[in-house]
Amino acid sequence: MIKKISIVALMASALTLTACSEKPQGVVAAKKGDEKAYVAADNNYVIKGWTSGDQASWEKQMKARSLGQDDYVKAK
Repeated sequence: MIKKISIVALMASALTLTACSEKPQGVVAAKKGDEKAYVAADNNYVIKGWTSGDQASWEKQMKARSLGQDDYVKAK
């Protein structure tokens, strides 16, 4: 009886310790931290009318996005 209890306790402690062995998960950034905000990926996922590296088109798209999220503008 004591042998069964000790085996169950050993198995429970082993399961508890395996939960602590999770591998660390890191975030892999798509762009460098020292790049300007308007420099990004040049692929199919960027919005049309915006070109990577063009600050003027980036600011235009950011203004259009912020106006689309402004409830005061939507209520007019």
